[in-house]
Amino acid sequence: MKYENNAPLSIDIMPYLLVGVNQFALKKIVGEATNWSEFGKWRYDYLKNGKDELSEAIKAKVRILVQGVTDPIEKAKIVYAFMQNKTRYISVQEGVGGWMPIPANEVDKVGYGDCKGLTNYTKTLLDAVGVKSHYAVIWAGAEQRDVDKDFFGMQGNHVILNIPNNGNDIWLECTSQTIPFGFLGDFTDDRNVLVMTPEGGIVKRTPAYKNETNLQEIKATILLEKNGSLSASLNRVSNGIQYDDKSHYERYTEEELIKNYKSNVWDYNNNLEITAVNLLNDKEKVVFKEDLKMTVKSYASVNEQEYLFRVNVFDKNGFIPKRYRSRKLPLKISRGYKDDTSYEFKLPEGYALSTLPSEKVLSTQFGTYKVTFTKIDDTTFNYHKSMVIRAGVYPKEAYNDYRSFRKSIAKYENLRIAINQK
Repeated sequence: MKYENNAPLSIDIMPYLLVGVNQFALKKIVGEATNWSEFGKWRYDYLKNGKDELSEAIKAKVRILVQGVTDPIEKAKIVYAFMQNKTRYISVQEGVGGWMPIPANEVDKVGYGDCKGLTNYTKTLLDAVGVKSHYAVIWAGAEQRDVDKDFFGMQGNHVILNIPNNGNDIWLECTSQTIPFGFLGDFTDDRNVLVMTPEGGIVKRTPAYKNETNLQEIKATILLEKNGSLSASLNRVSNGIQYDDKSHYERYTEEELIKNYKSNVWDYNNNLEITAVNLLNDKEKVVFKEDLKMTVKSYASVNEQEYLFRVNVFDKNGFIPKRYRSRKLPLKISRGYKDDTSYEFKLPEGYALSTLPSEKVLSTQFGTYKVTFTKIDDTTFNYHKSMVIRAGVYPKEAYNDYRSFRKSIAKYENLRIAINQK
């Protein structure tokens, strides 16, 4: 079977065989289990095995940090920030390191570890301040693979931390020095995970970032100049997975950041120059904000008869799925999202509005696309776009309809309007 774009994982659509044993030995450590609960209990006991010891000095240090704090979640936030500031990630995959974490006291001493070591270290710190947490094994990656809840065994390629919270569990990624408390992102969201408790293993599911939750909002004021250039003040706010896509910007140097905007984000705008950038990573609300000032030289085509320009300046979506003459596999839209874009255009001196394009609406099972224009006065108008893409798995027969939908969007994203001199 040949791979096709926008298809489910092969493991979700093709037959496969899993083989396991109830009695086993891992690096000479003998175990026996018949289900996830028993297997999780074995791993819990095997993993603890002296790996959760810390000096009294470091325990006392974190207890001082949370002194006066009674809420266990607030305690966890303080401990998590302490861990992030103290450690860094280094992969350890050789030999027993592929399954067993580095001892917590060793991580504390050297200040680094892999996902297993850092998660175990964070758990041990939380133990010291009386906050319950559990080591959890997961299949990490953008493909959203599940731990098979019906077949126990050494599954997973990554470890995260689970904090029970009255049915609203909190999950911590312990390998990142920058990710917000309780946020996972597309690396580990929305999939089954094995949680190892003292009583045994439990298969739980990580939170999902669905459709409109992954919201990007753009608001801009755009001044068109007589010579065809423009200047703009733009504010972009990103949530959910769209936050995950952009929060790393704050680690760029100024040169790297500007290069990213010009070469990746807005590469379809020739002659783009960034004149000012202000970034705010609100980790408490898990929102990333960008305020920019920009210019684009020779943006519009100007002659004696008209002034012609593309109205979607900073949120052009040109994605068109690959064409298949005979699609074989179902369509999978892995990530839903919403883009909400609003521009206020100021016309050049000596020009006036006559008519604006009518409303454009596309509504399908895959999402919606709506563009409206509003005249404010003879020299000012608003452009507003709302685009929603819905995640889901659809039959192969729907693929052409989805491609047509995206093709229509891409075409309208190039819409140009003309204005005339007074």
